[in-house]
Parts: sequence; C-alpha cells; structure tokens
Amino acid sequence: MEQKTVRSPTDEEQEELDRLMSSAVGRVALRAQMISLSARGFSAPEIAQIHDCAEATVYKWIDRFDEEGPSGLYDREREGRSRKIDEEAEEELKRLLETSPPEEGKEAVSRWTAPQLARHLEEKLDIEVHPETVRRTLRRLGFSWTRPRRRLPPTDGKEYQRRMSEVVEAIGEVGTETTVLFEDETEIKRFPPLRRMWQPVGQQRAVDVPSKNEDFAFYGVVDVLEGGVFTERYPKEISEHTISFLESVLARTTGRVLLVWDQARWHTSGMVTEWIEKQDRLEVLLLPPRAPETNPIEDLWREMKRAVAACLERSLDRLEEACLQFLDQQTPDDILRIIGLSAV
Repeated sequence: MEQKTVRSPTDEEQEELDRLMSSAVGRVALRAQMISLSARGFSAPEIAQIHDCAEATVYKWIDRFDEEGPSGLYDREREGRSRKIDEEAEEELKRLLETSPPEEGKEAVSRWTAPQLARHLEEKLDIEVHPETVRRTLRRLGFSWTRPRRRLPPTDGKEYQRRMSEVVEAIGEVGTETTVLFEDETEIKRFPPLRRMWQPVGQQRAVDVPSKNEDFAFYGVVDVLEGGVFTERYPKEISEHTISFLESVLARTTGRVLLVWDQARWHTSGMVTEWIEKQDRLEVLLLPPRAPETNPIEDLWREMKRAVAACLERSLDRLEEACLQFLDQQTPDDILRIIGLSAV
C-alpha cells in the first residue's frame, strides 16, 4: 500500500485536533492522535504499531481527514438510520446562531452552547438529541467552536484621512534636529497567555495560575527615524503618570520632539493638555480614534509579548526584566523591521 501522510492541517483544524485529543471520548480522540502523528511525519505503519491497529485503518482516517477535516473523524450515521436532526431542525439551528440567547428570551445565557441548543430543539420541536449530535450537525453545516473577534465602532473616513495626512506631512517636514516619537502603553499581566508549545502527544503541560492576576503598565516611545526605544513602568495609565513619562522623554532628548499618540483619555485630559502647552520643545499630534493599526509601536508590543509573556508564570519584577532584556537585545535595525519601517 502506498505510503502517505495527511495534508497539513490549517491553524483552525489544528486547534480542533488539539481539543479532540484532550477532551473527546474514545475512538474520536485516537483518530485525532493518528492525524496529529501523521502531520508530524510518522508513517502509517508506525502509527498502526503505536495504536495497535491495521494500517488500513490509519489510511482510512487520513483520507477522511483530507476530505472533511476534523469533523470527518466522527462516526457517520449508520446506513438506513434516519437523522435525529432533520432539515427543519437544521434550519432552526442556523437561525438561532444568527441571534443571541437574550433575543430568544433566555436572559441568563450569553452564548449558544451545544447543550443549550439541544434543550431548545426539545422544547420547540420536540426533538430529543444529545449535545454531541448537535456538535456534529453544526460541524457538518459549516460551523466551528471558535472565538469571535472584537469589532470597533466604525471610524469617520474623512477624519481618519485628515489626521493621517497631518501626521505624514509633519514627519516629512522635520529637520535633523527633531526627534519623531510614536508613544503608546501596554499592560503586562502575571497571568500567562497560553500559546502553543511542544508537548507529548495526548498530554498537556500544567501552567501555574497566580492567585492574583497583578499587572503594570509599560509606557513606551519608539523613534521611527532612528529605531530607538525608551520605556518606563508605572502602576497604571493615568494623567499623572503620562506627564511623568513625558518629562523623562524630554530629559533624554535634545532639540524639538514631535510626539504622535492615540486619543486615550490619559493623553487628552485637561491636566496633560495644559502641561503640553507649556513645553516649548514638544509638539503633539493625535492619531485617528479607534485605529491602533496606525501606531507602529503596537507591533513592537506584540512581538515583545509573544517572546516573553507566554506559558510561564513570573513575578511582575521578573516580567519587567524579561521585557527590558528583549528590548535591549534588539538593534535599531531590528526595531525598524519589527515596526514595519525598515527597507529590509
């Protein structure tokens, strides 16, 4: 029989395989492990030996996954057996998933889960089904159990273009005596973001959860012309800390400073505005509202957190040390590359 391995799973399929291996029951979990091993380069004979099954069985589930993805790893309805969830029930499920539970009179529920959908079908259509049957049906209908994304309020297109044009024009007119800085803050939390890591198949490493999810705010500026970075730690983002940070920035620079930042309340408060108006060396421009993608330092924060703040619980002091070490290791060219302003 021809030796083959499974096609490379997509990120979404891999997440579902991980879920099946850790929480699915019996044969479905074993099939997910077969697919995971195949994706890592194990041959069908090797997988068959690991699971004490026939090679043909391994090939069957590789083919099923290649055609249907993770949903193909479930047992199919037996031939001649009518589906418990008929076309009317399918349409009801699709209708429900376009609504929220409160819209259907279920104020105590925030999202539709398989058990809740199963109860709804029993109450409304007198169809008694197991939640797992609902899950299989939803996967067959093209739904997946994934996180939604946040959606910011719509931006004013004209205002967006006006502010961005103002920023671009101001940067284009600066001379050699001017330092151009983009400023932003980010929160560093003790609770470690859990990201993928190498672990034995079928086992998950336990990551300690701190008793209290303490955090601190990192204030930072990045020099978009030279690639320099300066940060300071504060307990939280408030006007007093913003002024303190700007004082440190001015003390570390000479000549004129063009500072660009977003419209956070601790940037635009009366206290901060009054302080800025007294600074002869400092000019401040505001980015468009609700447009974090316009601030290049956001990319630096993201890369820093990806490198140091995942899968490992540490004290706030050690987290700060790790963040500063990451920043210190970056050359100016590295910084410009990370924030997307390098020609390389």
